[in-house]
Amino acid sequence: MRSKLRLLLCISLAWALLSPIVPAIQARQTGQANAQAFEPLINRIREALKLSDEQAGLLRGILAAHGPRLMELRTRAQTNPFAPALQADVEKEQREIREELSAVLDEEQKGKFASVDTRPLVPLRPPFVAVNIPPRVRAEADSSKLVPVEHLIPAPVASSKNRVARLADDQRALHVLNRITFGPRPQDFARIKEMTLDRFIEEQLHPEVIDDSELEKSLAVLPTQRMASAELYQFYPPVQVADQRASDKNAPPIFGRPQQIVGELVQQKLVRAVSSNRQLQEVLTDFWFNHFNVFAQKEADQWFVTSYERDVIRPRVLGKFRDLLLATAQSPAMMFYLDNWLSSSPDSKQPRPPGPTRPQNAQPLKSAPGANATPPEGVMRNGSVDPDTAMIAKKDGAQNPQPPTLNPQPPIRRKPGINENYARELMELHTLGVNGGYTQKDVQEVARCFTGWTIDRPYQGGGFVFRPWMHDDGSKTVLGITIPAGGGITDGLRVIDILAKQPATARFISKKLCQRFVSDDPPAPLVERVAQVFLKTDGDLREVVRAILTSAEFNSTAAFRSKVRSPLELAASAIRAVDGDTNGAPPLHEWIRRMGEPLYQFAFPTGYGEDSAKWVNTGVFFNRINYVVALANNQINGTSYDPLRLVAAGTAANVDTLMIRLSALIVHTELAPESLRAVRAGLADQSAPVIAASAARPAMNNGERPAVVPAKTSTPDANPDRRRISQLVGLLMGTSEFQRR
Repeated sequence: MRSKLRLLLCISLAWALLSPIVPAIQARQTGQANAQAFEPLINRIREALKLSDEQAGLLRGILAAHGPRLMELRTRAQTNPFAPALQADVEKEQREIREELSAVLDEEQKGKFASVDTRPLVPLRPPFVAVNIPPRVRAEADSSKLVPVEHLIPAPVASSKNRVARLADDQRALHVLNRITFGPRPQDFARIKEMTLDRFIEEQLHPEVIDDSELEKSLAVLPTQRMASAELYQFYPPVQVADQRASDKNAPPIFGRPQQIVGELVQQKLVRAVSSNRQLQEVLTDFWFNHFNVFAQKEADQWFVTSYERDVIRPRVLGKFRDLLLATAQSPAMMFYLDNWLSSSPDSKQPRPPGPTRPQNAQPLKSAPGANATPPEGVMRNGSVDPDTAMIAKKDGAQNPQPPTLNPQPPIRRKPGINENYARELMELHTLGVNGGYTQKDVQEVARCFTGWTIDRPYQGGGFVFRPWMHDDGSKTVLGITIPAGGGITDGLRVIDILAKQPATARFISKKLCQRFVSDDPPAPLVERVAQVFLKTDGDLREVVRAILTSAEFNSTAAFRSKVRSPLELAASAIRAVDGDTNGAPPLHEWIRRMGEPLYQFAFPTGYGEDSAKWVNTGVFFNRINYVVALANNQINGTSYDPLRLVAAGTAANVDTLMIRLSALIVHTELAPESLRAVRAGLADQSAPVIAASAARPAMNNGERPAVVPAKTSTPDANPDRRRISQLVGLLMGTSEFQRR
């Protein structure tokens, strides 16, 4: 018994002696672990600033002192990357570290320190994370070598002044694929030959009969594409809302930042352009989105634009124009973008909600402090610019401007009144055209008709709602037609009917579609014939497009490759030409942005427009060339193809045979002399791919050899066949023949 007591006494004494030491040992071990975790950063800063041994030691001491806090922030970033205030806490900690380190640097080192990135101290999840979309599933017959092309298609002979020269069958097939798809895939010609070109066009005019289930299944991995606007706001809220939810135990989870919504929207658009079987539907979705353009970064439109394209535009591109016009008019995305949700009769008064019942003879209730600070229905939540002055003036050829603010701000008061932004753009850009015969008085009357067309909870992803108390219920006159008083919501519906049936609308819409499919300056007789189809079919867009595609002007040599591919068209067609795949990740969108067309980011109501000549200018020309070279060399993350699938074994060794084979796959026609000289010059230079500086410009006829411009390259491919194929692919895609459609 005594021995047991003696043992317990010894253990207690030992614990009493060691207990102060154990935390110190644990702290030392934690400090050593922290020091090891920060050592790569220390070495990088030391090398960048040329720190002395003494300064490096001081840096270690600074990081050691902040170690526990940095480890806590790292844990938070890993377990909940969108935790409220995490970003602010990280920035505060890193600012303190930088200030302490700056105190021991000399002036030269301080100048260099400004460019040193210390964010790896706490790696935060970026605002947008690309979702890995599964690659396209190929049929077994398409998984190896591509089907050889029988021959190069002869270049068409130009039309004479007095007649329209028609395209030969092979030329017409290529022309159709370049216009109603985002460029031909190698297998498309064999498919058209099997089913006939007319049946192919008819099939594309009825996308509902085309099986696209494989694509939809692959896009199902994008969570935002399945959500309604209110759900997007709930799960991808602005930072301010995320911070407010911090104290709410029952708050819904946060899946990401609002940037994730637009990022995934771009991903699906690029994947659809490259891989969808319903190519005409996607071409028209792009056309109509630009026609009814909405700027995705205008505050609440971040949560509306996904539904706008998915539920408003895409399902109606081959329906009745009146239905598409009405759907856009009632879309929260359009109402918010052009401020119609704020438009109300100047003398409108918001009804007060019923107050609490109180006993008879009771004293009036006193207002709570700050009760009058709540703005009435229809106020602007952007605290910077009144919406009447927020519309940016449209300028021809202007670059893509940014709006004053991108995120919702605390609400401010705004006097009720009629906003004419939507009414003006409805007539000028959506229906009649700038010379469509309307007056400023018509703009004012149409604006009155649309008062009360607003959004329920606009900053929470709400939907369309008509509020009678905001509506100007007096009589109106639009284009000489009287709309009686007391119509309520039907005033706006009546305007939609009036504008959709106007001959000026038929001509304006028909001309824009002819510009898209035929040429930048379509023949006036063609536009008039198509406009008559529009009027006779009550604006049936399927019949309008069919009239264009079957016209002599569309199938003429004059229309063949008369348009320059837009950046989106160039990006998608290049991937399709080599039977490649993409997940639409940011690197591909960045290339499209650098070429001049950041998707969903055009701030003007005009959209990007149909004048294709604007895509070729000195500011973006070399980016177009560098893009196709980067693609050819598989340098774009998330986008790839297999060069060895393009040719038969042993073909790459013979340059002439390889040239014919790849020209037939990518360009499809014989190259013009100047393009051929440029490609051969590029092949002669084995150090780097080169391309003619005039490749995407009008063809030169003076016989001069065009200058060549080095393109970006990476470490050469170890496989000589693959390297030679990639080089020639990049050169062919840089020619004028490929850059045009």
